[in-house]
This record gives sequence, C-alpha cells and structure tokens, in this order.
Amino acid sequence: MAAIRKILIADDEPLFGTTTARFLETRGFSVTFVETGEAALEVLAKQEVDLIIADLDMPGNRNLELLNRCRRGHPDVPFIVVTGRPTLPSAIEGIRLGIHDYFLKPLELDDLLHSVQRAIPADGTQPNTTQQFSEILGESPAVQHLHAQAARVARSHATVLIRGESGTGKELLARGIHEASSRRRGPFITVDCGSIPETLIESILFGHARGAFTGATQDRPGLVSMAHGGSLFLDEIGELPLAMQAKLLRVLQFGSFTSVGSLQETKVDVRVIAATHRDLASEVSRGTFRLDLFYRLSVLEIVSPPLRDRIEDVPLLANHMLKSIAIRDQLPQHRLAPAAEDLLKQHHWPGNIRELQNVIERCACLALASELSAEDVRQAIDWVAPKRTTPTVETEHSSFLDESERQYFRQLLQKWRGNVSQAAKEAQMSRQGLHKALSRLQIDPSSFRTN
Repeated sequence: MAAIRKILIADDEPLFGTTTARFLETRGFSVTFVETGEAALEVLAKQEVDLIIADLDMPGNRNLELLNRCRRGHPDVPFIVVTGRPTLPSAIEGIRLGIHDYFLKPLELDDLLHSVQRAIPADGTQPNTTQQFSEILGESPAVQHLHAQAARVARSHATVLIRGESGTGKELLARGIHEASSRRRGPFITVDCGSIPETLIESILFGHARGAFTGATQDRPGLVSMAHGGSLFLDEIGELPLAMQAKLLRVLQFGSFTSVGSLQETKVDVRVIAATHRDLASEVSRGTFRLDLFYRLSVLEIVSPPLRDRIEDVPLLANHMLKSIAIRDQLPQHRLAPAAEDLLKQHHWPGNIRELQNVIERCACLALASELSAEDVRQAIDWVAPKRTTPTVETEHSSFLDESERQYFRQLLQKWRGNVSQAAKEAQMSRQGLHKALSRLQIDPSSFRTN
C-alpha cells in the first residue's frame, strides 16, 4: 500500500488555502496549511513533505525567500508557485530555481491536482535527473552547465525553448528533459515544423473530423493529442505558419484546441518543448512570429552550445563515434593519432556535431590503417566542408552559381511580394529549403513585402 503523500500549502489568503487543502485531502493527500513563509519553514524543520505549494506575494516570500530556502535545504521537493500578481522576472527566477509549475490566480483546482499528480506520482518515485543527460557527452564547462540547467528545467512543467545552431543536438536535449521529468512515462512526440507542407500541418498537429475535407473518411487524432500526458517536441518552431502559431498559443494558455472540421473543443495535458536555430526576436520584428507566443516560449530558454565553444570535448566525441561505428559494422575500432586529435580541435566546426559525425564516419570507412592520421582527418574535413578561401576554377564557378541563384530568388520574391511559401511552391522547393537558401545567399524576404 502506497504511503500517503504530504503537501505543505503556504498562502496568506485563508479562503484559498483552506479550500485547496480540503480539496486535496479528499483526493487522498495529507495537507498542512500555513499563512506565511516563516511558518512554512518551521513546518519543514519539523517534518518532511513531498510537495510545497506557495504564494509568491505573501509575508516571508515576497522576494522568493521561501523558494530560495527550500531550494537550498530541500532541493528534491517539488515546488508549485501560485500567485495573483505575476511578473516576468519572478517567473523567470522561479523557473531558474527549478519550480515544478507556475499558476495564476484564480485557478482551476482540477488543473492544480493534475500538476500535483505529475510532481508526486502515486508510487512515490522521482525521476533520475542525471542519467537522462548522459548521452549529451562532454566534460567541458559548457556541457556541465548545460546538464545542470537541463536537470533544473526537467523538474518544472513550464514550456521550454531550446536555442542553438543546427547540429548541436537540440532534439537529444529535449528528449533528456522529458526522460528526467515527471512525464517520463508519457509519450515523447517529435514534430519537425519545417518538413510538413503548410497545407497539411494543421491536420497533422491537431487532427481532423470525418468529412473535414476530401478524403477525410474518419476522425483522426493529431500529434498534439498523441502527446497527451507527455511532451510535444516542436523542432524548428520558427517555421510554424502564423495561423498554427495562434492554435499552439491556445494549447499553451488553455490546454485546448479544435480539430479541423470540428466545433468541439478538445482538452489536452501536454508539455511543449520547442527548438529553433532562428533568432525569434528578429522574426517577431519581421512579422513572421507572434509576439505573444514568443513571450510564452521565452520565459525559459536553454542554449545548446556550438561545438566551437566546447572544443575540448571533440576528442571524446570522436572516440565515442568511432566506438559506435565499430560496433555497428562489427569491425575493430579505429583510434586517433595525437596529431589527428590536434587537427580536430583546430577546426571551427560550422556544422557542429553533425559535421563531426560525417568527418569521423568518412575517416572510419576510408582509412587504410587502424590509426587515423592527421592526413585522414584533413581529407575528410576538406570533403565534408570544402574550403572556398583560395580562388580556383571551382570557387569561381560556385560564385557564379551563387549570383545566379541570388538573382533568381530575388525575382521570385519580388513577384510574390516576399511570400516565402508561394515562392517555394513555384521553385518546387520546400519552405524550409528555400529559407536555408535565402539565408546562405543573405537575402531577407521581408524586404520584398509591401504594405
């Protein structure tokens, strides 16, 4: 038989405190209610609790004193914040300190109950917040900081935005946050927002009702519904069309949405983890990303560091990749010569871990000896990331192609007044592919828009 879970409520509004305590007690919890931060600390000095629910705007916690003391003295106890006077700095600081959830008054007690049940499961188990990030290899200060920050984030229920360049392992980080969270028994659903055609993305995300469009012969749930009780990872969220951004905002604000062709609202319990390599603040200024969604996402940000900022990790990563390749191919493992390691550490790695993986893969496949030499590494780097610093026939040809592409895309954007979706359709490219080409050619589509 599971032990009764103990909850401490600290709030200077007696009506809220007593009502919430009675509500949770009828659901099988043992609840202690106090009206100040000092009284809460006295309770914690005398007995252990499994969860703390506390108001921000009350004596003894107006400057997060109670939260700070609890994080230092009781770091493993989940902490839920409730407040009638929210501020962005308090929300950011609270999440930085590892709160489990953040509620605004007035709140639905059923929503609070769901949060409590996620924070302290009936079996009393707590997630291991160190093992889940072991796949993010590295011993550099940047990686150690990332591990610590991700572990704190995992204890919260808040929406997460992971920023970082392409190839830095944002999805691996998102999966680690899910696995270290109280939602780890729920599904982890991944959506690549840049790879789904704009005409299909609403149905794929939110599902559709029978008869919603030609070919819709039955009701079908979307990926948001499939993530119920777990985490929804939205990769490259900057590619999400504006109309879908509005629907996603409703999911974040109210936990509800309507499927395509349906009038009935669907409730969903899902944590959103988003990722982008874009500067969303700049996208907001261009009008391609909603300001309210940006604020909702940016309360809690994690930056996945580029490989050049953790260059001391490169030999460790390279040897791990060589080991994985040897196991996969059932061949002896190659080793790196000291000069090869030095060369790997000298490279800038614009493609980050993905580029390193390609270089090591090529070395392992083509090397004639068991030890990879500096020349093996140099040739692989040149092949994967060809240099354009020396003016040769090839680079002159590339420059000509770039200028031709630039002129073609400028004409397209001029024709469609900066509408990337229409330009991509005429060019028979994906929207994401066109964005990448425009970025490479340093073309800003917003400059072609007219009022």
